[in-house]
Amino acid sequence: MTSYDGDGDRGFVERARRFFWLPRGEPRDAAPVLPLARVWLCGGAVAAGAVVIGWFDVVVLAVVGTVFAMLDDVIKGVRHRWPAFVVGLGAGWSVGRLVGAGVPASVDPDWASYPGLVCGSLAAFVAFAAITRLPEVPRSL
Repeated sequence: MTSYDGDGDRGFVERARRFFWLPRGEPRDAAPVLPLARVWLCGGAVAAGAVVIGWFDVVVLAVVGTVFAMLDDVIKGVRHRWPAFVVGLGAGWSVGRLVGAGVPASVDPDWASYPGLVCGSLAAFVAFAAITRLPEVPRSL
């Protein structure tokens, strides 16, 4: 069996189990903030450029890049990865909806969705990074 990520002779079931539950004793670090911030800035800039050019469907890139960057950190095994991912998505969606509701109706509809998406993706990655920095609770078994 060919392995590309150092899994050795682990089968599909073991790799899938590792995706959801890391083995005990596996080091779990906090999510790095700088790569997440770079993805957020790049996604926001690409989405703004797309709206200026007239590609209105590309505005969603402001969110997609951030979600994929968070998912990449979840796959790598950061501390509190699944609760951080869920809370990050919830915070991003909530902030995006609140900002979207605050944008006046007279604004161009394409630009009206941009602030909500950018602020929501920022809130998602900040919440994700903050939760991965919480101390790990020692297990008593």
